[in-house]
Amino acid sequence: MSGFVESRDMHLIASKTSLQSFMNFFQADEYGHRASIEQGDLGYGWMHYSLIRLLKPKKVLCVGSRHGYIPAILAQACKDNGLGHVYFVDAGFGDESDAHWTGVGYWRTDEGKNVFYHAGLELWITLCVTTTKEFAEAHPEERYDYIYIDGDHSFKGAKLDFDLFWPQLNEYGFIGFHDVSVKGTLPEGEYGVHKVWERIKKKYPTTLEFPFMGSGLGIAQKRPAKG
Repeated sequence: MSGFVESRDMHLIASKTSLQSFMNFFQADEYGHRASIEQGDLGYGWMHYSLIRLLKPKKVLCVGSRHGYIPAILAQACKDNGLGHVYFVDAGFGDESDAHWTGVGYWRTDEGKNVFYHAGLELWITLCVTTTKEFAEAHPEERYDYIYIDGDHSFKGAKLDFDLFWPQLNEYGFIGFHDVSVKGTLPEGEYGVHKVWERIKKKYPTTLEFPFMGSGLGIAQKRPAKG
């Protein structure tokens, strides 16, 4: 990882210390992403990094992140490809909002606004502090090859994000949802991502799911309509 690893092939020769530095810098969630800072293990981050490296997308959309761990991995993969750009959308809500979903208001702070610059990723990622609805309305013609959604975790919110951005996903592109295994009501609200994910699996069978441990990760590919 540039800035942490002087290599364009992070997955092959990055040192444990370098990965630990990267994960600490972006405050990786060790439970939610099956990551381990102690072991220098990116957890689900490996999936995102590998897919971006293989797909070589021109445009990537990332919705939601507490401190930037996954959007930074997406941007690093684009940087290592020498191709692509990440549009990172987060409303920056904290405890002042009922819709914060464990957000801490980080993206409205100077530290949050400059974190990708300090990591050497500023040319590969654009931070958009706004709601997904406002972002989609402002960029209706945008198309993406990879979309990752980890924002509003209510059924209504997750469904809205899917409805907003699935039409903007290119054919054969991939969309990923975090927290597909979390059910029930926690202090931040009633989780409904799993309900949206079940609908996606029934309608779009080209899916890959990692429900074990952590919060779960689901990835679906958009295939051409039959007939």
